[in-house]
Amino acid sequence: MNPCKSDHEMEEQGQLVSPISQALSSSLMSLYVYVVLEFEEAIEEISRFKDALVDAAVPNTPLFSCIMKEDDRGVLRWQKTTVNIDDHTFIAEFPPGEESYDAWVDDYICKLALTPFDQSRPLWEIHFLNYKTSKAGASMVFRVHHALGDGISLMSTLFAVATRVDNPALPPTFPTAKPRTKPSRPGIGLCKFFHRIWHTLLVIWYTTVDVISSSLRMTGSIDDSKMPIRGPPGVEYMPVALSSASFQLEDIKEIKKSIGGTVNDVITGIIFYGMQRYLKISLSAVGEHSLEDAFEKRLEMPKDAVIKQMKNLRLTALSLINTRALSGLQNIDEMLKPKAQVPWGNHFGFLPLRVPIAGKLEHPMEFVRKAKRKLDRHKISLGVFITARIMALLAKLKGPKAISRSLYNTIATTTMGITNMIGPMEEIAISGQAVKSFYYFPSGAPQALGVCVVSYTGVVVLQVYARKAYVDANMLCKCFEEAFEEIKQGH
Repeated sequence: MNPCKSDHEMEEQGQLVSPISQALSSSLMSLYVYVVLEFEEAIEEISRFKDALVDAAVPNTPLFSCIMKEDDRGVLRWQKTTVNIDDHTFIAEFPPGEESYDAWVDDYICKLALTPFDQSRPLWEIHFLNYKTSKAGASMVFRVHHALGDGISLMSTLFAVATRVDNPALPPTFPTAKPRTKPSRPGIGLCKFFHRIWHTLLVIWYTTVDVISSSLRMTGSIDDSKMPIRGPPGVEYMPVALSSASFQLEDIKEIKKSIGGTVNDVITGIIFYGMQRYLKISLSAVGEHSLEDAFEKRLEMPKDAVIKQMKNLRLTALSLINTRALSGLQNIDEMLKPKAQVPWGNHFGFLPLRVPIAGKLEHPMEFVRKAKRKLDRHKISLGVFITARIMALLAKLKGPKAISRSLYNTIATTTMGITNMIGPMEEIAISGQAVKSFYYFPSGAPQALGVCVVSYTGVVVLQVYARKAYVDANMLCKCFEEAFEEIKQGH
């Protein structure tokens, strides 16, 4: 994305809308990002809280005061406009006297996920749900169009207004990825020379395979298998459901020691193993057997026909990868500088991960090891970055519509999406309101299932965003929880 301009420059001519932002807000596909904050207590003064949040976030983010508008030559630009805060902030009103507002809050957020933005206004909203649920005293939904930026950009904006509960004078801190130390290889210089040659050949081979695979998906030439958890074209407009599974980060770190991998390896293994469990249940639920009935009998081995069917399935998870020079959330002021090392905007690539499906349930740790092997193989590939360059070249040659079609095909030919975000290490507060937990999810993608991973204060949450007609979100989360317990016991 082009570097953000000053307010004066924005008013004079408007910043060009990047091709990727145009592609993410096209008639073919329009993607939104939702961040849901769950507070410890009810918000006493919503108007004061609203003003404090908006006053801190909007002035520091130029695109929050802009709309997309064509200039005299038909070029799409971010045009500066007047922001009426009341057009962007909403307070939910539910019937009084309810014993629990869990269903009301969930229904509100799920319906919001299917509601388009008003393109005549800046593409962001804040929704306050000041009702107690089993998980929180109040909730807030930060809703932003993906055209404004990716998860790194939007989370950095949101947490720029947060403070630590234990020390409000300090900003939140985020874990940083430590480079893995490679073990020294014994042998003389000639052995090391041949090892480097072999490593280079692997990089070339894996990169070539990944680029070809991604290119075929961009054109829609390869596709995943038809299965109960995949929806038809137009699935992005169908009703959704949300559910989550939570794990202690320390437990995951203990498991990772068994395989010499990373936290991400373990989380991916949990998702892979949980998906196989759910798919077995889903394929077994035929005829007079309901999904619930199949779940209750999940410990029975599936029939040979189900095992054979599962082994022949192609199930791909599309992982969103940050392509910036640095990972993690950054200072918003630094991101908005011209030629920033970690720039604002949409800077991501797609990594297709083939989910192993064995039919019969293997040893749970085997799925973690398979996840590690797959991720290790992709770590030495340059496919994600070269594919991003191909997208940029496609934008120059054929324009945003071609990118939109390529992105749509890439997502639609896979079964599920996986994204990952690292949250603050300490408990945070926004305008004095302590945040108990938070999660995020995207909407508008042509998939029936998405899993968003987020960590906060030592807890890892797998947030499931699913189309009701194709995936039972609650049951899938139970499968993730059972998968985690088996992996934990088996490591």
